[in-house]
Parts: sequence; C-alpha cells; structure tokens
Amino acid sequence: MRRAIALAVAAAIAWPLAGCGRETNHDVRVSIEQIASIGSEGSLMADDLARGRTKTTYVRVHGEELSSQAEHEAEKLNDAPVDPALHARIDKAIGLSSEISGAIDDMRVSPDDPQVARQAQQDLKKWADEARQIAGSI
Repeated sequence: MRRAIALAVAAAIAWPLAGCGRETNHDVRVSIEQIASIGSEGSLMADDLARGRTKTTYVRVHGEELSSQAEHEAEKLNDAPVDPALHARIDKAIGLSSEISGAIDDMRVSPDDPQVARQAQQDLKKWADEARQIAGSI
C-alpha cells in the first residue's frame, strides 16, 4: 500500500513538471515580440533625440533600461531549450537583439549627435519590423 501511495505522489508531482525543459512556441514568440517592442521604443526615442525633443539624461537612463532588456531577451532565447525547428529564427532574433541594443547604446554615448540618432531611428525601425516578422512566423 505504501508503495502505491508513493508512486501516486511521485506521479502527481512529476506530471506538471513533464513539460519543463522546453520553451513553447508561444514563449519564444513572446520573447521575440518583446525584442520588436524594444526596437520600436528605441526608434521613437531616437526620433525624439534627432528632433531635439528629449534630454540627454532621459536617453542615457531609459536607453540603458532598453538595452538591458534587449540583452536579457537574447539571453533567454539563447539559454532556452527549444524545438530544433526554431533554431534559425531564434538565432536571427538574437542577432537583431544585439543590433538593437548596440544602436541604443550608440545613442547613449552620443546623445548630442543628431546624425547618430537619425541612423539609429531608421535601423531600429527596420530591426523591429524584422523581429515582428520572425515572431509572426512562429
């Protein structure tokens, strides 16, 4: 009887954990959508910076937050055990995340350079669109 109870308890504990270890397509899509969102927000910030409608302090502080979020999403995607069929799309999303983070960091370093901001705005918008397309394909 004890053995049957022990097996039942073990099965009850193990069953919810059976899906652990693999990210679902939904989880991957959400992370990639987050990367797209960060790129879009960075693009808006770059546009404001290029037009002289924001302060250096804001760009540096909020830019650091956005850059860190992009890196965090890339780390999550890199570390997550996923279906091998998603690897190419995840690798592309990680690359986009790195580009997005780098463009935001470029603005943080040179917040008084409108040319850097204009280029960042164009690049960030393009990369955000690419990330959205990847997310939509999952």
